[in-house]
This record gives sequence, C-alpha cells and structure tokens, in this order.
Amino acid sequence: MRRFLTPKWIISHVFVLAMTVFMVFLGFWQLARLDERKELNVEVRAAIEAPAVPVEDLLDADPRDHTTVLVAGEYLDEHSFFVANRTFESQAGLWLATPMRLADGRLIIVSRGWVPRLWAAGSDEREIDTPSGSLEVLGRIRASVDDGRIGGGSTSTLPEISRLDLLQVETMLGLDLESSWVQMIEQAPPLGALPIPVPAPGLDEGPHLSYAFQWFFFSVGTVVAYALILRKRTRELSVE
Repeated sequence: MRRFLTPKWIISHVFVLAMTVFMVFLGFWQLARLDERKELNVEVRAAIEAPAVPVEDLLDADPRDHTTVLVAGEYLDEHSFFVANRTFESQAGLWLATPMRLADGRLIIVSRGWVPRLWAAGSDEREIDTPSGSLEVLGRIRASVDDGRIGGGSTSTLPEISRLDLLQVETMLGLDLESSWVQMIEQAPPLGALPIPVPAPGLDEGPHLSYAFQWFFFSVGTVVAYALILRKRTRELSVE
C-alpha cells in the first residue's frame, strides 16, 4: 500500500476523488433543478387554469406569468412590429405584436401570434386582417424580458426586435407602454389564417432526472474503474 502513497499516486487519488465529488454534486444539482421545474410547472398550470380576469386588475400589481386575462381595446396597427426568430412546428418565423389602447388610455403590447418568415418577407400572399375599432383578446400575461436587441427588420415596413424587452420596445416605437405584455390565445372578432396563436408552454419535467442519473452513473463508474486500475497495478508490482 505504501507504493500508492507516493506524491505521484497521491495526486492521482486526489484528482479522482475531486472528479467523483464534482460529478455527485452535478447529480444533486440536477435533482434540485428538477424540483424547481416541478414547482414552476405547478405555478404555471395554476395560472393557466385560473378563470380569466380583466387585464386592468393586474397591471398595477405584480402579475403572475401566464395568468389568463381579458383585454379590451383597439389595436394601434401602425405600430405593429416583429419579434424575431420564433419557430412553429419546426418552421422559421416571427411573432407579430401590436400595441393595444385600453379604455383608460394605457397601452399594452399584444403578441398576436406566429407568422412564417416567407410572409414577413412578402413571399406569402395570405393576408392578416387587423380589426379596426374595439375588440377583445383572451390571452396570457407575461413579464418583460431583458437583452432585447432592435434589428433591421425582415421587411421594409415593420421594425423588429429579438426579444420582448419592453424598455427596448418603447424606444423602438416611441410609446409609453405597460410593463407586461399579453400572448394571445384568441380574439373577437376571430383571427384569420394568420397569425397563428402561440400554444401554452409545455409543462414536462425536462431532462433533469436523466441527467442526474447520468452523473451518478459516471461517478460510480469512475470509482470502479479507478479501483480496477489500482488492483491491476498491485498485481503488476507483486510480480516485479
């Protein structure tokens, strides 16, 4: 055994121990991520399944993401814009978003749904009917995100932003907006063929459990492999 207490072997032992501990840590970290995902799914499901409330009841509070809301007002279609790089059923496209003026004069962004990139580029002849005057929208309220970047746009007519960062949207449109936005489920009068409403987020538990098992398997495999190496080396030394 003393042969395995030389500086060279001690460094090897420490390295294997450190790697094993690190992999076990990663396994438990993935389990913690799984618990967080489950808790988030419960919150999102409760918000989606709760009865719809008028959006005005939530704007002065801190609304829970995905809460179902009713929005009544009129579109400011001249200020419509695109949210870039959004896919639907593996097709490239964008979200079409439009400010809506509420009855009290406040403005809120409504993400009306997905459109294909060909439509944004003018190669798709389907028309989007934007109702004039008063309309109602059923949707899910969402919080603003960070790091939105204003782009050149996919067409010569509509501006484009990478994410719904509402501070950047205010700069882009020159409007004073509410700090939340709404992802449309349906509207009255109803939508035509485009845009296509964005479905609710998936509530699966993700790959965290399988990742945790992988890290635990790797840690056990490392210990077993190292033990076999030491056993083989012991036999070699006994023969010498």
